[in-house]
Amino acid sequence: MMTILNARQPRWNDVEHTSLNLFVTFEETKDTLGEVPFTASPKDPEPHGREVFERAVALEYGDIAEPSEEILTRAQQMKCSGLSALATSMIAKLQGELNTLQDSVALEMATETEVASLPTTQAQLDLWRKYRVLLSRVETQATYPHTVDWPKQPE
Repeated sequence: MMTILNARQPRWNDVEHTSLNLFVTFEETKDTLGEVPFTASPKDPEPHGREVFERAVALEYGDIAEPSEEILTRAQQMKCSGLSALATSMIAKLQGELNTLQDSVALEMATETEVASLPTTQAQLDLWRKYRVLLSRVETQATYPHTVDWPKQPE
């Protein structure tokens, strides 16, 4: 367990206030590292990380600043990239399924089940494509990056 000597300038990492950054001096590293940037969270695996978070939230190190525009933008971009990657993966999967179904129909090899599933598969593909387009427009929202109205993900 590290001993906290001092901490200052706490700032939230996100609008949900799940973690924060600040500058901390620990007894064990004061002579070698001095003050270091530190990220604290209530879920930190290390006890000193949880302690720093609890003490910061109790305002022991001063008022906690809201996340910077840069941090918010980066976090929203990362979330959007992850959702876009999922959409692209689903589109590729559905496109592959649709291609096989269309081939079976074109070659007059389709079963009744395959013929019946064509419209549903096409509709799912279209929903995921629309979702990906809406994700690409998230940054144009007036309240971005502070609040984002995320499109509903297809089921």
